[in-house]
Amino acid sequence: MATEGVVVQSPYVDRSDGRFVVVEATGAGLEVFRQRRAESAESLRHLIEELSEREQHAVQVGLPALALALALALALAIQARPSHCACR
Repeated sequence: MATEGVVVQSPYVDRSDGRFVVVEATGAGLEVFRQRRAESAESLRHLIEELSEREQHAVQVGLPALALALALALALAIQARPSHCACR
């Protein structure tokens, strides 16, 4: 991805977190992310349009609850993460 210009190696490296390389998205990388996210959203919108009205309503009601549950699970996973990584 570095050769494609979407990430660069950060000068910041904190060896205590277990990573030997820290990368950051470039402006081009953020644009690729935005474009792919928009494409995914458009594909999902087309798939949802194929559902019945009742199914579309269920998706509309259920997705916010699912998003909240996933955010909570991610927050818990981050809190449970060890302060260092012994992985090499």
